[in-house]
Amino acid sequence: MSATVTNGRMKRKNRIGCAGKDAPRPVGVREFIHSKRYLGLKGVAYPVVVDTLEEIFEGGYREAVLSWGIGSGKSFLASLALTYLLYRTLRLPDPQGYYGLAPGAKIILLNMALSAGQATRVVFDQVARFVDESQWFQNKRQPVNRMRNELEFRNQVVLLAGNSSERFPLGYNLLGAVLDEAGWYVEGSEDGRRDQAEEIFNALQRRITSRFGERGLLIVCSSPRHEEDFMERKLQEARRFKWIYGSRRAAWEVKPPEQFRGEYFEHEGLQIPVEYEDDFRRNAERAMRDLAARPARGMSLYFRDIAALEKAKEGMGGPPVDEQGWPVEQFVAEDDEPRYVHVDLGLTRDACGIAMAHCKGAEDALGEPQAIVDFVWRIPAPPGGEIDIDGVVELIFELVRRGFSIAQVSYDGWQSASSIQRLRGRDINATVVSVDRDLSAYDTLKELVNLGRLRICDFEPFFGEARRLRLIRGVKVDHPPGGSKDVTDAVAGAVSEAVKAWRGEVTARIV
Repeated sequence: MSATVTNGRMKRKNRIGCAGKDAPRPVGVREFIHSKRYLGLKGVAYPVVVDTLEEIFEGGYREAVLSWGIGSGKSFLASLALTYLLYRTLRLPDPQGYYGLAPGAKIILLNMALSAGQATRVVFDQVARFVDESQWFQNKRQPVNRMRNELEFRNQVVLLAGNSSERFPLGYNLLGAVLDEAGWYVEGSEDGRRDQAEEIFNALQRRITSRFGERGLLIVCSSPRHEEDFMERKLQEARRFKWIYGSRRAAWEVKPPEQFRGEYFEHEGLQIPVEYEDDFRRNAERAMRDLAARPARGMSLYFRDIAALEKAKEGMGGPPVDEQGWPVEQFVAEDDEPRYVHVDLGLTRDACGIAMAHCKGAEDALGEPQAIVDFVWRIPAPPGGEIDIDGVVELIFELVRRGFSIAQVSYDGWQSASSIQRLRGRDINATVVSVDRDLSAYDTLKELVNLGRLRICDFEPFFGEARRLRLIRGVKVDHPPGGSKDVTDAVAGAVSEAVKAWRGEVTARIV
């Protein structure tokens, strides 16, 4: 099932790093990848990856936009592309003279990622391994200088790994660059974040064009975020401009068919291998975005399976509190399982959400725990007043007195320093956990809901908020105008921290 969205123009003679008069013609990218003289990766590199690179290089494209699903090998493809550009440049007797640069000027190939560490660990390190293991590169073309994020070759040809600052490429003679995971170059904001990718892309594109004209190559690869993000805009450009190669592929469209058993299920018109069925069952929207490379809608309901949400309260009864929100006398610990408390603390005209959760072990083949929300409540601010922050802390102390083994108390960060200090003074592990920074806490909650593994008391403020939550541009969970999410934030924080501990992802002290 191909999803390539190239403009369909006739292939043109490739002009990227062509040989000078004194150098033999370079081998094609397919031979470079497959031949043992070069990389020797026949049977290792996916056929779709090799076919795509051949289309890019043989077609003479100056830009390539790959919106591919996670696990499809797009970073591996980017590593191969940079290595091939490196080969074509190093084989020139005088690359500076060929490209019209000053003698001794550095020629840069750049891999850029969200962070310098990621840029080094993924594509850069893979290129370094290709070079180290290649017979051709060992024949007097190995690096003359090697640093953590830089490989310098003869004739001042340099491979660099950089971070996502748009200022990083300024001043370089860029022949080729990779913008890895470009769909996620964002900065936090209320409207779903600002794309950095556009600015970074433009800075890279200007450097390549100004120094090398049509002979450079800029590759952008990522899974998408939402319908209006940078990757989607670039794919639209690929349909209009003959020098841009564009491709959208789900992960299973890139991987060889022999990796699957040949059985499929249908979702939104797609025939998907059953190996991905669990991913879609847990969180279909995320799976469509991350695996199928279909962007999230600009805004949609976060909990789309309302029936599964309502099922979480079956047989649970109401919250164990009196009219003042204090735990009823009968509410005491019946076991010593570690509990995780999260507090979403508001001030004037706001409310405080608080929840306590723990996990029970897996009972079937899914291998996931059941999360039980033992306690959940919403504390409104009095008219014209503020939330009683000290009263919230006293409530937590009361839960400890009732015998609950509190492994961790987390706050969202707003006005929480004094509360954390008081809790730590009683030897209670307290920290800051923000559920707004990314979707992981809410995605954990959603997975448990969809799998039928959340149990929570019948507390309408939680269910009322949850039914109205919106997913904004694929990156932010928010409430509609005039709504709230104090309680859902508290539940998401408590449940996700409990699940992380159950999975061994955090270590907490029980007091």
